[in-house]
Amino acid sequence: MRKHLLSLLGLFASAAVAVESESHMRLLQHLHPDAIADFTRYTEAKEGHVVESRHEPRGSSHDFLNEQTKQFAVNGTAIPEVKYDAGESYAGLLPISDKKDEQNKLFFWFFPSDNEQNRKKKEITIWINGGPGCSSLLGFLQENGPFVWRPGTLAPIANPWSWHHLTNMVWIEQPVTVGYTTGNTTIHNEDELAVQFLGFWKNFIKTFSMQGYKIYFVGESYGGYYGPYISSHFVNANDTKYYDLQGLMVVDGISFKDDLQSEVISESFVEQNYNLMPFDDRTMDDIHNISETCGYREYLKKYYTYPPSGPQPSVFPWVETLSNGTQQYKPGCGHLWDTIYKQARLDNPCFNIYNIQDHCPKLFDPLGENPYFDRQDVKQAVHAPLNHSWGLCVDTSFVKRDESEPPYKYELPNVIDKTRNVIYVQGGTDFILAPSGVLLGVQNMTWGGQMGFQSRPTDPFYVPRWGSGVLKGKFYGSELPDRSGVVGTTHTERGLTVVVTGLSGHEGPQYASTAAFRQLEKLLGRVQSLSDTVPFTLPNIGKVEQDKKPLGKGTYPIPYVGEH
Repeated sequence: MRKHLLSLLGLFASAAVAVESESHMRLLQHLHPDAIADFTRYTEAKEGHVVESRHEPRGSSHDFLNEQTKQFAVNGTAIPEVKYDAGESYAGLLPISDKKDEQNKLFFWFFPSDNEQNRKKKEITIWINGGPGCSSLLGFLQENGPFVWRPGTLAPIANPWSWHHLTNMVWIEQPVTVGYTTGNTTIHNEDELAVQFLGFWKNFIKTFSMQGYKIYFVGESYGGYYGPYISSHFVNANDTKYYDLQGLMVVDGISFKDDLQSEVISESFVEQNYNLMPFDDRTMDDIHNISETCGYREYLKKYYTYPPSGPQPSVFPWVETLSNGTQQYKPGCGHLWDTIYKQARLDNPCFNIYNIQDHCPKLFDPLGENPYFDRQDVKQAVHAPLNHSWGLCVDTSFVKRDESEPPYKYELPNVIDKTRNVIYVQGGTDFILAPSGVLLGVQNMTWGGQMGFQSRPTDPFYVPRWGSGVLKGKFYGSELPDRSGVVGTTHTERGLTVVVTGLSGHEGPQYASTAAFRQLEKLLGRVQSLSDTVPFTLPNIGKVEQDKKPLGKGTYPIPYVGEH
């Protein structure tokens, strides 16, 4: 049974203070129709301390500039609202095939690494946001791009935790009809989407003469479908000239059955986060009763174990099959997530399903009303079609809906086994895709000859110390200060790493910039383990003294099934 959890993930796009985001309303309606009446407007942000910094952005030599690429070159001194030289970058549209009359084109913004040592590495990392149907420029502007403009701030600032400090980075809007892309929707599933992406990618590699480059892929949210499917097509192509995939990272993604990642784990999520979701006794009784009556609690006790107790059923116990062969939820089941959401919104009108730490007031968002990327001067700067209306999310990326099965059955295990370098990142305060849902799904997946993790995740996730520890003075990263030390829990087996950052929401690089930076270092092979205490691999903070081992256990408890 499919609950349309998939489409809700487009909600991670932020809304402006003055308007209600159309994408939020549309995608909520697909997954949790009961929530739509209560959902008005929403934003995701965290307040940051802005102080002076020794991190000074600079322009860079234009290593990729030539006759073939100059049409895509972006003037780093003329990006609207950016008050410094953002350095070398390239943006524009490329077709999804080698047909001369191809009208379907994807949009990209490519930033070579501004670190000379990393720039010389023949590697590139792809970033895509989810939805389905949401722009990857959201991730660029508010998560991990060279400059960030987050809700509640006056203007974009240089991002000390930009991923292009570590590697060559490209943010890609896809599939066709998303963002600045041009053309018409023709795809019905992820395999067709992947074929289009591979066609685009070959053109990108040819354009920038990157044949033979190692490729790393990162997808967020619905990128839990995009990433494994596209990556599986990469490794199956058996073509290291254009598709030499070295690893995949999924940030708060959906890759397993909807009920596992939403409904069945809702009760345990509320209990684990009761300090942030302090419901009254009557509400808690309702939650407990639904979970017990529908068999959610018993399901977790049976299958959320290390090692797995066995394969999980293809038809869930809370689903019944009718005489005509159709399936439906048993009476009273299938709406626990919605029950919790509605009560949370009643108690806190600013409740944020993507980060339950958020609170009122809602902040101005540059991607809300009159979004930054719909400005004519921005379009001109990045070679986007001037007559094209840019929106954060669309519902036209598939002809009807994505008809694909979750990738845990073949695509994800295929990528793990062939790269032995896959990371699943989860935010501990993400309600729409809670950590336990991913871990429950992992325990029903077979890779490397075994099912699930054999041991319970307990290892510490360590983020290197990087600053002075005070919010005064000038030090690297002080304009976007973030956490360090043991900030979560991680575990690795047979090429798959799962890591939970304790106080992070759905958009990991936004809510936990330093943690995401370290996770990228792991994906790129700069560090061997997320429990390592070696410094960040940037030269200006590479000698900061670090904590001594042993670090103890991770700070996010896994598993957590409530006791009653």
